[in-house]
Amino acid sequence: MRYQIKHFKTLKSTNDKALVLARKGAPEGVVIQADYQTRGRGRDKKKWISPRGWNLLFSILVRPQVKAHQAPLLTQLAAQAVQKVLTVACPETKVKIKKPNDVLMNGKKICGILVESSSTAGKIDFVVVGMGVNVFGNISGKIAGSTSIYEETGEKMEKNKILDQILSAFRQKCAESFQHS
Repeated sequence: MRYQIKHFKTLKSTNDKALVLARKGAPEGVVIQADYQTRGRGRDKKKWISPRGWNLLFSILVRPQVKAHQAPLLTQLAAQAVQKVLTVACPETKVKIKKPNDVLMNGKKICGILVESSSTAGKIDFVVVGMGVNVFGNISGKIAGSTSIYEETGEKMEKNKILDQILSAFRQKCAESFQHS
């Protein structure tokens, strides 16, 4: 999977933009990234709130050659990719997956994942994997039970470097998981 990153200052939702492009036939690997979302969302119609420019907000368009019932696996592969990257980048922290779609750092939410898909006759047409990773700022002061990389480590990490690492880890996880499908 080759990635093509499309960056926006403001979008309603990175998932919404990726879904529109997917329906228009965009290729696998398109990544929609935004500095700010006016209507970011999570599972069960929950709002995803992120101050402008603080966090990593992106969605990946995937067109896996798998059956529809295998789509939920992509949530776990995304969570595993984030966990792997944050464990290496922040070795003094504890990074765990909280099923079905969150990643925790030191027991607090640092990443949420929203996967949306379209299928026909039991076969996946496309999947959009949206992720929000809290990188900067005082998230815990704004959203109870949440944290950021900066809050946990005191380090200001480069968002694009983290994005590249997550994309690479996600590509590897997908290749490992779907080569046997």
